[in-house]
Amino acid sequence: MILPDAAATERAGAALADLVAGGDAIALIGDLGAGKTTFVTGLVAALGAGAAASPTFSLVNEYRGRLIIWHVDLYRLERAAEIAELGLDDVVGDPRGILIVEWADRFEVLPADHLRIELQHSDAGRILTASGTGPRGRALALALQL
Repeated sequence: MILPDAAATERAGAALADLVAGGDAIALIGDLGAGKTTFVTGLVAALGAGAAASPTFSLVNEYRGRLIIWHVDLYRLERAAEIAELGLDDVVGDPRGILIVEWADRFEVLPADHLRIELQHSDAGRILTASGTGPRGRALALALQL
């Protein structure tokens, strides 16, 4: 999917809000400035949780709307041992909310079944590619691309 600007990236995140359910996990992959946090901004707003901020320095932001949103950024982590301090084991699969992890390709923290969103820079803006790693992830990816 081609996303020509930040507004389109936010709309793509908002479209996902209509599809997610408690217990879902989302991996966000992409270079710096590819639109990961912009995508989350649209998702968080559409879930009725207000405005999102990058968790780069806080590492985990929590928002409450239709679902709880645990928004994690692994960019600054250097060792897998640091992940235990984030408390992700307590929220993975929690039916009250969704887990969104930016830079999810740095460490394996998501359940086997999750939605993978890759954002890449392009001359046309950004390219979003959605795929799933299990039945639920694949269903979300397919629905998002429609």
